[in-house]
Amino acid sequence: MTGKTILQVAPELSAGGVERTVLEVTEAIIQAGGRALLASRGGRQEAAFEALGGELIRMDAKSKNPITLKLNEGKLKRLIAQEHVDLVHARSRAPAWSAYWAAQAMGVPFVTTYHGAYSGKTKLKKRYNSVMAKGDLVIANSQWIAEHVKTEHGVPFEKVVTIPRGVDLEAFDPTAVPVARVKAIREGLGLVDDPRMILLLPGRLTEWKGQLVAIEA
Repeated sequence: MTGKTILQVAPELSAGGVERTVLEVTEAIIQAGGRALLASRGGRQEAAFEALGGELIRMDAKSKNPITLKLNEGKLKRLIAQEHVDLVHARSRAPAWSAYWAAQAMGVPFVTTYHGAYSGKTKLKKRYNSVMAKGDLVIANSQWIAEHVKTEHGVPFEKVVTIPRGVDLEAFDPTAVPVARVKAIREGLGLVDDPRMILLLPGRLTEWKGQLVAIEA
């Protein structure tokens, strides 16, 4: 990895699995002696990204507008040439199309991470989703997703690698959280005198995130 320049492409740097993995991969690239670039709209985690040594190239990578996608292709081709990018890693469908076209045009390896199963009820939507399976290598974040990629897109077994999401045991160590902070949070939620165990399930309120399943359990 020493001396290599890796360009990640993601819609924004807000909060979520994509953004968390962008930060983790950026840290790994820097620690391995590489250079970590990110083409993105940016967001509230910019400071954390740059603190790791990452370099943000601001681009409207969240737009699904076909004209914007083609404009982004041109921007990425210039970026690949100017910064001598060795590999492009896309993490979301809209910017992945721009990244795929640019990587193909510039002869640079293209990798995708398939972060979740996408709705594909129409031929047009399936076509739109298919870019996430066009990587020279497709990273799946679970074995289930790996099987989904193979069956949904017909990707050869050898092109899919499963890298399960991990947990930072230091960040989530209960003994590292001050008692005063726990007390303040319970007070803020109105749970000071509630003897029950409190389960927090962060995530968007959508059926497939599993909040109803957790409540029923």
